[in-house]
Amino acid sequence: MTTCGIYKIINKINGRFYIGSSDNIERRFNRHFLDLRKNKHDNQHLQNAWNKYGKEAFMTEVVKSCRCEDLLLEEQKELDIWVGNTLCYNLSKIAGQPVSPGEKRPQWIVDKISATQKGKPRWTNEQKQQMSIDRQGRTHSTKTKEKMRGRNSSFENIAKAQASNIGRVYSEEHCLHISNGKCLNPKVFSEEEKTHISSGVRKAILEGRYHKNKIPKEEYCNIRDMYMSGNINKKQLAFKYGVTPTSIARLLKRIGI
Repeated sequence: MTTCGIYKIINKINGRFYIGSSDNIERRFNRHFLDLRKNKHDNQHLQNAWNKYGKEAFMTEVVKSCRCEDLLLEEQKELDIWVGNTLCYNLSKIAGQPVSPGEKRPQWIVDKISATQKGKPRWTNEQKQQMSIDRQGRTHSTKTKEKMRGRNSSFENIAKAQASNIGRVYSEEHCLHISNGKCLNPKVFSEEEKTHISSGVRKAILEGRYHKNKIPKEEYCNIRDMYMSGNINKKQLAFKYGVTPTSIARLLKRIGI
């Protein structure tokens, strides 16, 4: 028989506890203890206590039984009471979410995610080719097409992303890290890619959709003065004139900056 409801994992030595909910509490306890034994539990406070005191220092308790559809509601009631109290191990204030909206993940979680991703094998060229073959001829359903028509265009999303980055200033260390990364892993186009790009540009020019230089020469002095003032960076200038940051960098280089 399984129990659906709210539970606690209690530290018998200091009285601190972890609150959770599950439609199968017995199975959920087993999952918690397995993660704790492997030192992989999501809640670092509970994991630290387990590492310090050991399994024998903990006991489990069913706080209340409830219907499955009421689990998050009942858990939220408990979290509203206890999160922030020194007795509670829980970190998130919202039931069902390990990190509350607007809050950054703790550094130990970031490090754990990073460690799990390192060394994972990537797709080989053969696998990529096979996946491409498998996907050929696939078509979207009518329902999917309707969803795609209703969402914002990629241009609108790009504009939103650019607007959100206006005024953002990277640290010198961050800039150096980006620069070193580009130097160590330069983008190399194959002959086929170069031909494809060249054909696309030529077609855009013929259709009047592409201009080799979007920034008029009379604006060069203004761009130079704005950049030299230190109040605007290359990315902001690019957004202002509707070009890429690379184009602005090349322009500044041409005019001696």
